[in-house]
Amino acid sequence: MQNKKISSFESIIPTAITVLYPRIFTDIPYSNEIYTYLKNNIEVEVYLPKDILAIELEARYKLMDRLIKGSNIKQVLELAAGYSQRGLIFSKDNNYKYVELELQEVVDLKKEIINNVSNMPDNLHIISGGATNQKDFDKCKTFFNLNEKVVVINEGLLRYLDFGEKRQVAENVFDFLKEFGGVWITCDVTPKKFIQNQSNQIPSFNPMLDKATDRNNANWRFEDENHVKQFLSDVGFNKVEFHYFNEAKNELVSPKKFNLNSDEVDKLIDGALVAVISIDG
Repeated sequence: MQNKKISSFESIIPTAITVLYPRIFTDIPYSNEIYTYLKNNIEVEVYLPKDILAIELEARYKLMDRLIKGSNIKQVLELAAGYSQRGLIFSKDNNYKYVELELQEVVDLKKEIINNVSNMPDNLHIISGGATNQKDFDKCKTFFNLNEKVVVINEGLLRYLDFGEKRQVAENVFDFLKEFGGVWITCDVTPKKFIQNQSNQIPSFNPMLDKATDRNNANWRFEDENHVKQFLSDVGFNKVEFHYFNEAKNELVSPKKFNLNSDEVDKLIDGALVAVISIDG
């Protein structure tokens, strides 16, 4: 399998900043600190004209957290972690080993941010590399106990990859889990119906995202859940469970800040899902 140069994915980097601002309307720890640091220290352009994306982002973050904790696995590999605070939060629990894999430009700034808003935990490792590169997965292995399972996660990566690149990532995750055991948890296989709903509810979002990256391609979306299952089956995964964002609805604090009722929240997250993927047996 050939690997593309990491530099070909650098245009995705602005999307990591895009999700920071709406998170300040949630109660996710370090949201304000991270956004404020970036705003004060680098040129941050808010690509999102509406704060209301906070509902979607809070729901996916909290559902992902719930599923990670529910796996009872204490080793986590996060692909394309961006400026997410999840690794910092999980690493506050010394029972976890947490590794983030990200492009070098993000790695340097991420370490700077953590050292300014908190401190770098000994059990958090931020490694430079790309999710399409198998050798970069190999670099991550050295931080894990081979006798323990690993949760591989990604939140906001695959939608920016074409299907050949998605396949590279999936194959790398498959090989990794075949060696360690565990699960792959991702919100990035959301079908077209949610992207369409997203455009209906927040019409300006995808046009603004088009300006932030040249990788917001509508043809790179999964058709539906069956398409997701077939794609993963072709790679070798044979167990897929879908969880929907509304499972985290009762945990959301952001709707109150926008005076949204229950039906309005439902519309904003309709069709969005997280997949829990594994090699059964």
